[in-house]
Amino acid sequence: MMKKLSAILLALVMVFSLTATAFAATVTVDESAILEGHSFTAYQVFAGREEGGVLSDVTAGSGVNFAAFLADLQAADDCFTSCVDAEDVAKVLSDNNTDSALAKTVAEIAYANKAGDGSALTAGDNNLADGYYLIVDTTNPVAAGSAYNKALLQVVGNDITIALKTDAPSVEKKVYENTKYTTNEGYGQGYNDVADYNMGDAVPFHLIGKIPNMTEYDKYMYVFHDSYSAGLDAPQNVEVYLSADKQLDDADVEVTNFFTYAGDTTARTFSLTCIDLKAVVAEKDADAQYVIVAYTAVLNQNAVVGLPGNPNAVYLEYANNPNWTVDSWKDGVDNDEDGDIDEEDEKDDQPTGKTPVDKVIVFTYKLDTTKIDGATANDATPTKLAGAEFVLYKVVDGVNQYAVLDANGKVTDWDAATLDENDKEVYPTNSKLTSAPETGLFQVTGLDDGIYYLKETKAPTGFNLLKDDVKVVVSAKTVNNQSWAFDPNEALIASTEGEYTVDIKTGTASITVENNKGATLPETGGMGTTILYVVGGALVLAAVVLLVSKKRMSEC
Repeated sequence: MMKKLSAILLALVMVFSLTATAFAATVTVDESAILEGHSFTAYQVFAGREEGGVLSDVTAGSGVNFAAFLADLQAADDCFTSCVDAEDVAKVLSDNNTDSALAKTVAEIAYANKAGDGSALTAGDNNLADGYYLIVDTTNPVAAGSAYNKALLQVVGNDITIALKTDAPSVEKKVYENTKYTTNEGYGQGYNDVADYNMGDAVPFHLIGKIPNMTEYDKYMYVFHDSYSAGLDAPQNVEVYLSADKQLDDADVEVTNFFTYAGDTTARTFSLTCIDLKAVVAEKDADAQYVIVAYTAVLNQNAVVGLPGNPNAVYLEYANNPNWTVDSWKDGVDNDEDGDIDEEDEKDDQPTGKTPVDKVIVFTYKLDTTKIDGATANDATPTKLAGAEFVLYKVVDGVNQYAVLDANGKVTDWDAATLDENDKEVYPTNSKLTSAPETGLFQVTGLDDGIYYLKETKAPTGFNLLKDDVKVVVSAKTVNNQSWAFDPNEALIASTEGEYTVDIKTGTASITVENNKGATLPETGGMGTTILYVVGGALVLAAVVLLVSKKRMSEC
């Protein structure tokens, strides 16, 4: 029977990924596991006396609460009902030595009922008394982005090496840059770490979570935690997909309904929770390697202009202890106080870890325009002009789109002009810009990098209306790649491109626009000169006629 016990416990070893074939009292811990910050403890489940490769005189080990261990075994499977001691349990295991499911159950129950401090293992060789041990990853806490090892039931009597066999997810956040970007780099064209936009624009984001090896887990909780700055509204159009790679395409499988959305607009956070990603992947796309969350958020009028920009972050919360079982959360505690013990309570019970945070950043800019008297343009202090009226527009698909502004000159939207009954353009409401008294200044806040035009609709009193629209190039150089290290100063950098370069600290492009006063003089060869020629010729002709008439009269 003892040989059969060895066989069933060796089957348990196989279940937990390591094998043992002979007894020896040495357990070796791979130094790399210790160096990665993990620690291990051995809990004795069965004690005995090793003779010729067989463990005899089996008794309860010092590393388990045997009474509770036995009670849980009896509740888990009827075959343990009549067991009263370790020998009886050993006999049941012997009689069912080919039942791997039963072996897994015994190991999980041993983990749940471990007792005492166990024997801490150090790097290198560790000498333990003969017996069967549960090798437990007792790291506290596990580092961000890591996970616990599955508890291993091992026969001490064999040269055993303990090494890390964990897998954990990771997460990245990307923002879509609509005009400036480098290569795809596997995230989809335009998606990278840095972008700039107009206030009022809907900014697209992707959260990209890696799917780890979930084989050792009964269930796998997977939660995105996203935070957004005051310059962005709450997410819209939130969708979740399983994907074979890091970019979203038509081949990806939507699984939005398997994730529960919870948002807090005061804290400016939201979460997306999947109770069991392992089941979702198995049902929908077993080959999936990533979970991609796609959403948009409007850049609002609270956005920071220029530096330090508007950063946004994400991290993953994930199941990190494969020793937790489906039954572990059924502790009778109504964690969410909804009057029922259900899967919502499971979220508070399943052990989880967190990944490091990943961030992206969004910028926006401002245009300062000063109206001056052209005659004083070269003076040390040019004369500022008040009362000039403008509209600002950009050309989108061949159509002029005019900036719609709030009371503080911040962009809220873009809209086309309409025509009245006389085919005269009517500009959108709240699009008028007026130069201020004393300073001659008007501002437009919340502009993307790009080309705009100022159209003067009313000149200051006594000055000529500009005949041509003023072209304005707002030029801000952003670093659009996948390696931003969370320093805003390395995302928005000094630029020499464009006519009106943005001051990166204030996010401001500053320009002056001149007006001239006085009537427009006729040009040489123009109609005014022609009129003078005609009048002069008529006078000369009249004089000749008068002279001839007088001469004829005198001859008479």
